[in-house]
Amino acid sequence: MGADTRRSDGADGEGPTVEPQPGSWDEAIYLLREQWHLLVQNDKVFGAEYALMGVIKQLATIEETLPGVPEALRPAAQYAESAAWLHQSLNDHAAGHRRTRQALAWADEIADPTMTAWATYRSSQQWLASGRAAQAVEQAEAALLHDPKLPRPMRAALRVQHAHALAATGEHQSAMRLLDSAHRWAADRYPGKPEGEHASYCTSGYIEIHRGACLRLAQRPKDAIEVLGQALPAIPRRHRQDFASALLVKAMAHAEAHQPDEAAAAAHQALPIAHRAGSRRVLHQLAQLGATVSGHQQLPEVHAFLHDLQEVA
Repeated sequence: MGADTRRSDGADGEGPTVEPQPGSWDEAIYLLREQWHLLVQNDKVFGAEYALMGVIKQLATIEETLPGVPEALRPAAQYAESAAWLHQSLNDHAAGHRRTRQALAWADEIADPTMTAWATYRSSQQWLASGRAAQAVEQAEAALLHDPKLPRPMRAALRVQHAHALAATGEHQSAMRLLDSAHRWAADRYPGKPEGEHASYCTSGYIEIHRGACLRLAQRPKDAIEVLGQALPAIPRRHRQDFASALLVKAMAHAEAHQPDEAAAAAHQALPIAHRAGSRRVLHQLAQLGATVSGHQQLPEVHAFLHDLQEVA
């Protein structure tokens, strides 16, 4: 959800949607999926905490009213994976891992390669966020086992995550090659697909944002800054968490390039965006960056950032 959780029906969104027979189980499943799309929009507009309340309520409804209905396991897995992303956004790693395991169990039960790959991708993201790069690589590689069966933007996203995890382990050349290959399946190479498909966010610009992140991990902050500066305008402002995360990476690269004023300026720009998105994860990282640049409070940009950071905290 937010940046990373979109509609997943295993297709590229082609062909007309056929509404189910009223009163059937199919209608219940259809309505659950439609409600899920609304919750995606809630995440964008009102933030992760608000969206999570709706997702958890829908999960409870599925478990209470549709037990023993195999068709319900796909939306159940979808909602659980969405909850995992939202918990991750709220910096609740334990709950995120728990929901990911739940999504994987349901996806495995119905042998759904799309949801299995996506929940495994989410698991890789969570391990990487927890500083466990080796486990992140392992999960990214497991997700890619389903690669031939997946929609094109998902294939791009899985390669981006694999690249980021490899870069965190020091495999920088392999990471760059993966990012190069991800462009082949970038979402914007195939216009006209509906927003809401899994990985519909994974455009060429998004891939290049991760190239910047990987360059930063390779201790090439100036190259990272250049790449991020070119890629940022391609990230839609409505994808607030993506945009704030990209600004955060740019700020960290500036700090590592011994440019505290530029670091503070980028972080200051990210601060209200992350706050409106309700991303405690990004806000926590911005606070860490604030501690990094706090020795330069004589610089106007640093002073202004630290002042507003304190207000948000």
